[in-house]
Amino acid sequence: MKFDKLVSGKNLSETEQEVLHYMVANIDRVLDMGVRGVAKANYTSATTVMRLAHKMGYRGFVELQYKLMTMLRHDSMGTAASDQQDQLLTAMTSHNDLSTIKTVAQRIAAVEDRYLYVYAAGFSGVIGNYMFKKFQILGKRCFFSTPGDSAALLENYLEDLGLFMVVSKSGETQSVLDKARLVSSLPIPIVALTGNPESTLAKIADWTLTVPDEFPLDDLNQRASLFYPRMLAAFELVIGEVEKLGVVDA
Repeated sequence: MKFDKLVSGKNLSETEQEVLHYMVANIDRVLDMGVRGVAKANYTSATTVMRLAHKMGYRGFVELQYKLMTMLRHDSMGTAASDQQDQLLTAMTSHNDLSTIKTVAQRIAAVEDRYLYVYAAGFSGVIGNYMFKKFQILGKRCFFSTPGDSAALLENYLEDLGLFMVVSKSGETQSVLDKARLVSSLPIPIVALTGNPESTLAKIADWTLTVPDEFPLDDLNQRASLFYPRMLAAFELVIGEVEKLGVVDA
């Protein structure tokens, strides 16, 4: 749990922060200790403990303890989150070699002094925009564009690119192929995320991450489909591998 975020805007005194720290560190036994026990352990008064509860937005000590325990359990959901990631990873590795996922993560991590460039068209643009924002948060220098943007944006930065990532459901969108072919003529690695491992885009890319697509002919995305949610999950799994490399701040 990030303590600074927990106390942000609460205007807690130094003593109240110390009491809160104590309650977080001893969450499994503070309820048995009671208000007076917690106060005694922190060399303060029961009034201070109650005032802390009220400042935190709760009616009393018991409610504060319960809410803290709930937050801590959700925050330490490492096991539950890991289980979910393992399930997603299993689904992804049924369509991709784990070595490919790890290699893509390594290529992303290796882009330091150069730029990442994300390109996508249509509904894939939603995924591309998400990737772009995620890379920015992770401190990566990144550009994102779609067919609606000027072609000069990509062309002006070709010499500074460290990795080109392109998202395409079909892998056959002409604007996507044009950009991929342009980049492939240069020593710039290309990563494709697509629903079609046999597509032209997949053949151009250095590495392809395939996402299952139940409706490959649904170009307008009219059907209820898990393709795009899976695409996001695939990307986050890659980011998970980047984290393991120790280049992403926790």
